[in-house]
Amino acid sequence: MVVIHVVGFAGTALVLGAYMLISTGRLRPRSYGYQGMNLAGALLLTFYAIVLSAWAVLALNVAWGVIAIVALLRVVLGQQREPA
Repeated sequence: MVVIHVVGFAGTALVLGAYMLISTGRLRPRSYGYQGMNLAGALLLTFYAIVLSAWAVLALNVAWGVIAIVALLRVVLGQQREPA
């Protein structure tokens, strides 16, 4: 498998894994774990989209990453922290 596809699958696994964990109640929406997984997945998928010139995928993941950064900053600043 080409390395770039491994990066894409890793990003996908992080985003889907975060969704699964929150949907099953194993993570809280305002936890470091959930937002961190979303940010890491978005970063990997952003890189993947740039390399493959997949502009719609790039736009989605840039937005996803910005949302995760804002949420993480709120958690770090203590505005919305919940236990993981």
